[in-house]
Amino acid sequence: MHTGTLGVRAGTMSTTEFDDFYRTHRADAVRWATALIGSPEIGEEIAQDALHAVGRRLPTLDNPAGYLRRTVVNRAASWHRWHIRSLRREVRSVAGRPTSYTEPTNEMLGALAALPYKQRAAVTLRYWADWTDEQIAGALGCAPASVRVLLHRGLTALKKEIEG
Repeated sequence: MHTGTLGVRAGTMSTTEFDDFYRTHRADAVRWATALIGSPEIGEEIAQDALHAVGRRLPTLDNPAGYLRRTVVNRAASWHRWHIRSLRREVRSVAGRPTSYTEPTNEMLGALAALPYKQRAAVTLRYWADWTDEQIAGALGCAPASVRVLLHRGLTALKKEIEG
């Protein structure tokens, strides 16, 4: 059997397999997407889109959990690119903070939003999602050493942002 870099294989899937995969990975996907985006509502949408995309390919994947991680990160990056373009086109007022998070969490999400995307992704995936350097590197398409640089720079910038 031939597999690609993300572990693609031939096969078929039952509805039960997808249901089991969905129940097992949905909460993590939402948590990762929310951490990367900063909005629970948009994070939920991105996670649902990613799960749908992975579900279509589930029978052909050797590592569906890894593919889901990469898909969530890629869709979050795409959302950020779209959002930045939108912000440049129009001046927006800042929307209210999510009510489901505590004030310290809202403060951290605000500070994370000030970071460049790759730094934000590295910090949130390490400290919010407990990913390894290798998992983060795979999702961001960079070397593990680059992840450590992104983490160092991101944490330094967060410290400055939070301490004022």
